[in-house]
Amino acid sequence: MDQQQDLPEQTPIHNAPAVSSMAGKVVAQLSTKSSQPLPSESNEKLPQPLLDKLWLKMTEMYGHRWTANFGVSADQDHSWAKILGGLSGKQLANGLSAVSADPQYDWPPSANVFRSLCLQVPGMPSLAQAWTEALIGKYSHEAVRVAAEATGTYELRTAKHSDKALRQNFERNYAIVQRRAQNAQPLDGKIPTGIGHESKTPRQVQLAASHQEARDLMAAQNIPTDPKAARALLLAKMGIRRDNHA
Repeated sequence: MDQQQDLPEQTPIHNAPAVSSMAGKVVAQLSTKSSQPLPSESNEKLPQPLLDKLWLKMTEMYGHRWTANFGVSADQDHSWAKILGGLSGKQLANGLSAVSADPQYDWPPSANVFRSLCLQVPGMPSLAQAWTEALIGKYSHEAVRVAAEATGTYELRTAKHSDKALRQNFERNYAIVQRRAQNAQPLDGKIPTGIGHESKTPRQVQLAASHQEARDLMAAQNIPTDPKAARALLLAKMGIRRDNHA
């Protein structure tokens, strides 16, 4: 990227006080200039201008640690463009703020981890913290309680921190509740039980929940799920009659 040559000399993020100040400016810029969700392409890729800006800021923060792992620039075929598809500038600012504030991100996170940081709702604990709270039964946020009850409070109280299967179940439920919070929807409510959810990512879980909500809405409005029946209903409402002919 041509902007690369204008970048200041890089300093390791863990001992560079200026990074926090710089990251704060980055967050402010992205929040004010891109506070509304950006229109994404049909294949849900992050728009190139915003991808370029993110790349520049990550390079400023991490230097060679970033470019050595992910390259000096990115285009629409890059995994980060695909994984971050659909995010707004404000959400990317949340992710930048999270990595600059947490010492565990002294090394650049993966695209999937960064996406999860972008989608965190202010005040809602991280997945790791929520998992710990669920195990001990003390919740700092209503979302943790809802996800814990959907997972099973007894199972959580008697489980170990390393219980992989139960954690995956909790992650699924917590992802659904997080999506509700992001969409300003009520957090409480029945969480549908998925088949084979242990092999799904939180993003896949969120998409599956969205599809289920759409099906529930269709059922509530008595809209047929069968394509032929739905077409027949539409024609009838429009007063169009089409008889079958040989």
